[in-house]
Amino acid sequence: MHVKVKDYVAREFGAWSVLAVSVLIGIAVSGVYSWRVIAILLGLILMVNSRQALIIFSYNRKDYQSLAIFLLQAAGAAIIFILIFGSDILTLIPLLVFPIAYVLARWFTGEHFIVTQLLGFVCLSLAAVIVKFLFTGGIDIRLFLAVSFYFMAGVVKVRALLQDNISNRLYSVLYLLFTVFVFRRMHIPTIILLPLLDNLSNAILPFKASLQTIGWIEVGKSLVVLILFAVYY
Repeated sequence: MHVKVKDYVAREFGAWSVLAVSVLIGIAVSGVYSWRVIAILLGLILMVNSRQALIIFSYNRKDYQSLAIFLLQAAGAAIIFILIFGSDILTLIPLLVFPIAYVLARWFTGEHFIVTQLLGFVCLSLAAVIVKFLFTGGIDIRLFLAVSFYFMAGVVKVRALLQDNISNRLYSVLYLLFTVFVFRRMHIPTIILLPLLDNLSNAILPFKASLQTIGWIEVGKSLVVLILFAVYY
């Protein structure tokens, strides 16, 4: 299989938008800004984009070029984070469990398995935590849970719309109820979940729409949730 350079560039608009909003949430809840956020964003872009080379390698285990490109991007991201955080990088090491879990899930179960998809959005949500860590020096577990649970709701919603049946719609409602429970348990303002009323309405009365339309709706909701984080978190 002949692989072109453009094949190593991730073209998943949804993933990039979630990454961008997660970074902006990290800045918004911190209330400060530094040029170092740009460097962190570059490292995060390398990490997210490295997935593309890993996917290509998973289809052809003898494609060592793709493996090398994956490792180079991962190493580049690691170097950037080490330069930015210095010895504090050790505090972030436990967060690697989520990217590793995603890689293992993608490798053994495939990209369409729901656990793989959920872990993918969890990894993207780490951007908010990493950006806030830059300014505070601490890992905000509440922020991690809030951002992760919000974005994972999008996965549950899309699966319910694409596989329209009673069980998937029920899972969507149960997920939303569990998310509210987690927010209240962790003392996170539940008003942040306001955009997920759309998910609830779709679970009760699903509507047919193209993936592109659903994607733009999710982007709009993400901008609203960004404002809610900035005001209420």
